[in-house]
Amino acid sequence: MDSLLSAISRTVRGWMLLPARAINRVSGGRVTPNHITLVSLLGHGIIVWALWNARPIVAAFLLIFFGLMDSLDGALARVQKSSSVNGMLYDATSDRVKEVMLYVGLTQYVLLQGSTNYTWLPAAVLGGSLVVSYIKAKGEMAIATRGGHDAQKLNRVFSDGVARYEVRMALIVLALLSGQVVFVLWILLTLVTYTALQRIIKVSKALSHV
Repeated sequence: MDSLLSAISRTVRGWMLLPARAINRVSGGRVTPNHITLVSLLGHGIIVWALWNARPIVAAFLLIFFGLMDSLDGALARVQKSSSVNGMLYDATSDRVKEVMLYVGLTQYVLLQGSTNYTWLPAAVLGGSLVVSYIKAKGEMAIATRGGHDAQKLNRVFSDGVARYEVRMALIVLALLSGQVVFVLWILLTLVTYTALQRIIKVSKALSHV
């Protein structure tokens, strides 16, 4: 499963090189990856608005669009050869903020649908998602302290797992399109818990050899 998800992720990143090259050419290099990251972050405010107004289809398609922008900023960084540690920091922080915004919107949407007994569920999934990302960050930091590691490669050392960021977003899109938000949130809660355990084990093994 991990190899399949990684292959899909690499394919999407490869496709995004085409619009990245076009944006770089048209803008003369003035549009930077950080600009793309900022637009994607601000765009999630519109997604929250759609969820608060019970427009799940609109929210789903906006999430697809701004989700692709998450790959576009990395592609533009490769085109401009401007990948940096600061860029990775901004991107990772932006992703976490977007998740918080998204699950706030989902909480309101679940409430609007009358599922008042499950308003805690988006918060639980958000917590699990943040733990998954936290384990990745702490594992990379622990290895980085040993020195001699390329930052870009290190950024993907612990990014695998069935509930990686892209998968979480894809499942939320499916939830919104199908109308089965609560059901999919239960699935997500199970997957983020499993992925957190996966990453803890992988980080522990990696640290035992450094």
